[in-house]
Amino acid sequence: MSRESFAPALDPTDIAIIEAMQEDGRIAISELGRKIGLSQPATSERVKRLEERGIITGYAAKINPAALGLRMMAVIRLRTTHEHIQSCLKQFAKMPHVMEVLRLTGEDCFILKVFVPSPQELETIVDTVARHGAVTTSLVLRSEEPKPIGRALIQRA
Repeated sequence: MSRESFAPALDPTDIAIIEAMQEDGRIAISELGRKIGLSQPATSERVKRLEERGIITGYAAKINPAALGLRMMAVIRLRTTHEHIQSCLKQFAKMPHVMEVLRLTGEDCFILKVFVPSPQELETIVDTVARHGAVTTSLVLRSEEPKPIGRALIQRA
């Protein structure tokens, strides 16, 4: 099936809105309109449609974990069995240090991204996760800023 059978294609104005809002999610609608060449009401309507289509899913502040004392980031890979998948997901949802959960194909079943203040706290988390299966843990030396979804990828989707 083609993309058109699921939803209307994005036009260049929609793409410009997405790019601008990824750059600055707090941009005023009036400023966004000036940037893309539309009136404030037209811009507001376009943004509303992108939200209704599920393309823009929310707005959030970027937080620096280190400034909150969470100076260590780690990646935990978990290999478990299929019957433990749901219990793992429930456990991860209760763990405040687990910031991201990726379910995988292949040997590992999950990748968890965690932020912790100390090695001792990481050890506690690893021990908790290890109840579900074999774990491999890596400390992150540096994390680069995630790239926004760019025009080339949007157009190919």
